[in-house]
Amino acid sequence: MNIQAIVGSTIIDGTGSEPVANGTILIRDGKIGEVGPADSVIVPPDASVIDATGKYTMPGIIDSHVHVRPNQDLPTDIRLNLRVGFNAINTLRQSLGAGVTTVVSIGGGPPAVELTNAINEGYVDRCANQITAGVVNASGGHVRGIHADGPWEIRKAVRKLASAGCTMIKTAATGGFQWEHERVHWPDYTEEELTALVDEARMRDMPVAAHAHGHEGLKYAVNARTHMIHHGALIDDEGLEAITKADLYFVPTLFTTNHDRISKIEYPWTRQRMEEAYPIHREGVSKAHKMGTKIALGTDGGPGDAMIELSEFVDCGLSPMDAIVAGTRNTADALSILDRVGTLESGKDADLLIVGENPLQKIKSLQVQENISLVMTHGKVQTTSEEMKTYLDPRLSGPPRRIVRVNTEM
Repeated sequence: MNIQAIVGSTIIDGTGSEPVANGTILIRDGKIGEVGPADSVIVPPDASVIDATGKYTMPGIIDSHVHVRPNQDLPTDIRLNLRVGFNAINTLRQSLGAGVTTVVSIGGGPPAVELTNAINEGYVDRCANQITAGVVNASGGHVRGIHADGPWEIRKAVRKLASAGCTMIKTAATGGFQWEHERVHWPDYTEEELTALVDEARMRDMPVAAHAHGHEGLKYAVNARTHMIHHGALIDDEGLEAITKADLYFVPTLFTTNHDRISKIEYPWTRQRMEEAYPIHREGVSKAHKMGTKIALGTDGGPGDAMIELSEFVDCGLSPMDAIVAGTRNTADALSILDRVGTLESGKDADLLIVGENPLQKIKSLQVQENISLVMTHGKVQTTSEEMKTYLDPRLSGPPRRIVRVNTEM
């Protein structure tokens, strides 16, 4: 048995509990064993010890909305797909280095499944864990994926993505900022269509993320009981009350309307829509927090932008602890993976960060690369600062966990 012990750090476990000073975390074969004060956890003599004295250990951040690769309707040119695949690996490696240990490839669809498999099986290392979402969208709708209209066509599309290995569904309930022809307030699907989509996905244990900025489309998504409402840039009190009453997760993706991002947008209609939404978006998150709405993290950005999202949360009134819980425990719960990750508790995968500064005092410190001292997934040290590189094995993490997959009918 491979036993590791992280000693000496202050533990922020992601549950919202008070931090544990001078804590110890025991890890056995990639799973967290005991967690607690140093005087209550016995470190076996054969354990590999990681000295994190004076630092802070917390769960890895989870980003539920990243376009790791183009949406699934990408042309099947082999050379283009190879380049896209290499870029996806690079995105996931940069994400991991920034402290984001799980990423949802929000529109990758079936072409992204094999990369998820390769990471899970140990063929590709030093990458954030990836969850692959497939896209089902209305004809002419905001997102690009399988075009499906009407309840039975939509059900067929969900079944097709499930059989291809996708474990999550993304759809659009409203228009968005991106396309010139659309308007943010337009509904994309009827409530009947969204209900069919969610019903089919739930039968296959697939969480559903609905792109929805506000108005009627957002209400349709809530009534259909999608697991998550993403964006909500034009959300109003009625929409917030509906999400809260239905006990759904609000994933505001504040990074979408972040001023630095808006300044880099090429299309004038997109910039204008985002600028108009900026104050409404943040007021909505502030109200959501005060109402007790469940908030989780997604960015619609790239590697490390999740750390900017945490700071945006704090600017909207969440405490740094609330923001960290949103980016760890809550997001894991929204994605139905809380049994595996999201908190530093016994039995969970050892997906965690060791950071040099206290994020509860300065949440923006998580945006500083040099502050990310060590990142671990499944109990393996994946990347470190120069100071802690003694804990990084430069060799590959080991042989693939499963050599071959055989398709059989059972």
